[in-house]
Amino acid sequence: MWNNLKRFSLCFALLAVFQLPINLETETIPSASAEVKRNQFDLIEAGLIEHTSNVKRGESLGSIMADWGISQEKIHLASEKAASFIDLQKIRRGDPFYTYTDSIQGTTSFMVYQPSVENFLVFDLRDSVLVHEGAFPVSKISRTASGIIESSLYQAVADAGISPDLAMELSEIFAWQISFFHLQPKDDFSIVFEDHIVNGQSIATEINGARMRHKGKEFFAFYFPSDSVSGFYDETGRALKRPFLRTPIEYKRISSGYSLNRFHPVQKRYKPHLGTDFAAPAGTPIVATANGTVTHAGYTRGNGNYVKIRHNDTYNTGYLHMSKFAKGIRPGVRVQQGQLIGYVGSTGLATGPHVCYRFWKNGRQVDAMKMKMPPSQPLPATILPQFMQFVTELQPQLNLVNAATSAVVH
Repeated sequence: MWNNLKRFSLCFALLAVFQLPINLETETIPSASAEVKRNQFDLIEAGLIEHTSNVKRGESLGSIMADWGISQEKIHLASEKAASFIDLQKIRRGDPFYTYTDSIQGTTSFMVYQPSVENFLVFDLRDSVLVHEGAFPVSKISRTASGIIESSLYQAVADAGISPDLAMELSEIFAWQISFFHLQPKDDFSIVFEDHIVNGQSIATEINGARMRHKGKEFFAFYFPSDSVSGFYDETGRALKRPFLRTPIEYKRISSGYSLNRFHPVQKRYKPHLGTDFAAPAGTPIVATANGTVTHAGYTRGNGNYVKIRHNDTYNTGYLHMSKFAKGIRPGVRVQQGQLIGYVGSTGLATGPHVCYRFWKNGRQVDAMKMKMPPSQPLPATILPQFMQFVTELQPQLNLVNAATSAVVH
C-alpha cells in the first residue's frame, strides 16, 4: 500500500511539472480577441508617435516630407499616387497635417493631410509608398429652429445659433413668394432640418420643412424627394419653384416702373418706359430670371451693355445698362435660371447704376411686376397622398414657434 501511495505521488508530481509551462504560457500570451487601438485615421497607435501641425505659407507636400527626412524618390511616388485624389499643388495654408514616427527607430512611418473637416489623405511611407483617401463618419441629427426677424433674416438665423447658410437657403426656397429685401420687423420663421455632424462639427444642413410669416401671411415649404420628382412644395403639393424669378437682382429700390408716358431723365422728354428699373450698387450681380437661350449680348446707345434671352415661344426677357457681361455670355449660349449673366452699371442712357428689366409676352412688352406668371406644376396625383402624409407629420413641428421668443434652436 505504501508503494502504491508513493507511485501515485510521483505521477501527480510529474503531471504538475508537465502542466506548469502550459498554464504559464496561457497567462503570458495576450488573448487573440484583445482590442487593437486605432486613432482617428484608422492607424494602429502602438509604436507610433503623433506630431500635429498646420500647412504654412509657401509649404508643399514635397517640402513638408523633405523636412521629415523622406527621400526624393518617395516624395515623387507620393505625389504621383496622391494626384488621383487631390491637386497637391493647391494644399492650403492652415490645413491640418499629421506626421507619425516610429517610437523606436524615429523614422517617419505615416503622414496624413486633412483638406476638409470630413476627408483626409493617408501616406504610408514605411516600405513602398501607399496612398489612400479616408473620410470620417457623418452623423445626421434632426433639429428645429425658429426666430423672429428684428433687422434681417441673416441676423435672426445667426441669433438662433445655426449656420448662416440657412438664411440663404430660406431666401432661395421662398424666392417666388417673398421679397427678402422687404422683410418687416416681427416677421418670423421656423425650420426642421438635418444637421450633418463630423467630429462634433456641422458640415452641412438639409432643410426638410420651412415656414415663413411675412406681413401676417404664412408660407410653407416641404422638401419631398421621389423617384419621379423632387423639390420644395407648399402644403397643397404645388411646386414652389416658378418658371420665372421675381427679379433679376438683389435691389435696393425700384427707381422707375413700367410706364407708357414717363419723363426721360436724360432725353428730357416724355416717352414710354417699357421696363422696370431696379437701383443697386455698381457691380451687383444680375441673373437670368428663367432658363433660356441668349439671343443678344452687345451694346447700343440707348441700352448700353444689354442681354436678351429667349425662354420659349411665348416669353423673352431683357437686361439693360450692364457694366459688363459675365464670362461666357454671348448669343447662342444656353443659360439656367439664377445663372450670372452680368453686372449692374450705368452704360447707355442712364443717370445712375441700375438694371432695366424688360419682359416680352407673345412679342409685346408688358409690365413684369404685374404680369401673372405661368403657374408651377403640382405633384402627380399618384404620389400626392404620400406627400400629404409627410406634410401631416412635419407641419405641427413648424407651427411650434412661440411668437414671444426671439430665437430658439433644438
